[in-house]
Amino acid sequence: MTDIQEERLRELSPRDELDLLIMEATQSVEKTLALEDAGWVNLSGTSMDVISSSERKTNTQLSRLYSTKDPLGKQSIRLWTDYTFGPGMTSHSDEDPTEKARAEFWDAKENQKVLGSLGQRTSSDKLLIDGEVFFAIFLGSTQDVVKIRWIDPLQITEIITNPDDQLDVLYYKREWTDAQGQLHKSYYRSVSNEKDVGAKNSTGKEIKSTEKALVYHIAYNTISQRGNPLLLPALSWMKYYTKFLSSRIAVMLALAKFAWKDKVTGGQAKVDAIKAKTQGKEIAAGSTLLENLGSDTTPIKTETGAAAAYQDGRMIKLQVCAAVGIPEQYFGDISIGNLATAKTVELPMMKMFESYQAIWADAYKDINEIVFTFKGIPEDKQYVDMDFPAIAPDDVFQAAQAMATTLQAIPDLAYSDDVKQLALMNMGVNDPAEVLDALSKTEESNPELKVAKALKPFREYLGEWMPELRRRRSNASDIARTERDYEGT
Repeated sequence: MTDIQEERLRELSPRDELDLLIMEATQSVEKTLALEDAGWVNLSGTSMDVISSSERKTNTQLSRLYSTKDPLGKQSIRLWTDYTFGPGMTSHSDEDPTEKARAEFWDAKENQKVLGSLGQRTSSDKLLIDGEVFFAIFLGSTQDVVKIRWIDPLQITEIITNPDDQLDVLYYKREWTDAQGQLHKSYYRSVSNEKDVGAKNSTGKEIKSTEKALVYHIAYNTISQRGNPLLLPALSWMKYYTKFLSSRIAVMLALAKFAWKDKVTGGQAKVDAIKAKTQGKEIAAGSTLLENLGSDTTPIKTETGAAAAYQDGRMIKLQVCAAVGIPEQYFGDISIGNLATAKTVELPMMKMFESYQAIWADAYKDINEIVFTFKGIPEDKQYVDMDFPAIAPDDVFQAAQAMATTLQAIPDLAYSDDVKQLALMNMGVNDPAEVLDALSKTEESNPELKVAKALKPFREYLGEWMPELRRRRSNASDIARTERDYEGT
C-alpha cells in the first residue's frame, strides 16, 4: 500500500479517543481534500473500473471499520441483513433424490457456518461490507459431502476471463500470507470452467495447475467485475458526521468547564484566596455559597446553539441515509416518523430488499445446481423451493381474511402445499416444512382423515346446492298450495 493510501486510511478511520477526534475536526480542509483526491482515477480510459485495485482495497478496509465501529454504518448493514434474511431462508424439494442431495449439502455440520441461519447472515454481511463474496466449493468424490467456504476478497488479486468474452470467467488468482509470513499464490477454476479449458494470466504465462475447489463469485453494487461496499458512498459523510458530533462535544465540554463567574473587589491576593477555597475540590449538589460584599458570584449564561446544530447534523446524516437507501427514522430519531410516512417510505425499502433477496435466491440456486449436477440429479429434477422470510409481515387477521376469500373462489387451492405453507408462515410458524411433513405423516397413518379429506369436495358441493334445493322445494310447496286453493274455489 502506498504512503498516500495509508494516510487516507488513517485519516478516514473512525477513532475512539475524543482528543484525536477534536484535533481531526480542526485540521485544514485543503489537506483532507488532497487526501480524498488521491482516490480519483483518470476517466479518459475505456475500462469500466473507475476505482483502482489499491483504492478498492482501501475502500474495503474502511467499510469493514465503519460497519463495526460507526453506529450509522453498523445500523445500515444490520437493517439490510435483518430485513432480507431474518431468521434465515428455508428450502425443500418435492423430488426425493433432490431433497436428499439438498439436505446432505445444506444440513451438513461442516457447512453450517456458511449455509446455516448464522452463515446466511454472515454471507449477507460480507457481501454488503466488502461488495463481493467468493464461495469456494469443494466437490470431492460423489460419495463425499460437498463442502463450501469463503475466500477473503482482499486475497483475490486477479480475475482471468475468456479473451473474447469478459463475462466468461475462467480463473481466479489468490495471494495470501500464512501465519509464518510466507506468501502463497494459487489459481482456482470458476464454476463455469469445471473442465479446466486453460488460459493465460495477466503476465502471459499458461495456468498449469489449480486448486481443487471451484469458486462462485457474487459482485454487488457495481457494473464491472469487482463489487463495491454498500457503505462506499457514505464513508466520507459518516466521517464528517463523527467529526461534527465530536466538535459539538468539545464545545459542550468547554462550556461546562466554567459554570459560574465571580467578581472580586480587591487585588490578586483576594482572587487567589477565593479560588483556593474551591479549586480542585468537589462541591456537593445543593450546597450553600457564603460570600461577603467583596465578591459577587453569578451563573454564566451559555448559548449552545443546539437547535441549529441539530439541523446541521441532520443534513449530514441524510447523506448517509440516501447512500444506503434507508430513511432517517431508522437511525435513532423515531420522532420524525409516523404511520403515514412509514407506509410511504417503506415501499421503496421493500422493493430494495426484495431485489436483494432475489440476488441471493439466484446465487443459492446456482450453487444448488452445481451440487446436484455433480451428484447426478437430472436437470429437470433440480428445482428447489426457497422461502425467504417476509420483509414486512402482513397483519395476520387481514391475511387470513384474504386467504379465506380466495379459497371460496378457488376451493382446490386448499390442497396445495404451497398455500398451506403460506398460511403457516403468516401464522408465525418457525418451520412450516416440518409442520407440513408432520401433517402428511398423520394423514397417512389415519385412514379416517383420508376419507374425510376425500369427502370434503362432496360436502362443499352439497353446501353450495342446499340453498337452491330448499328454494326449489319451497317453490314446489307454494305451487301445490295454490293449486289446492284454486280447486277449492
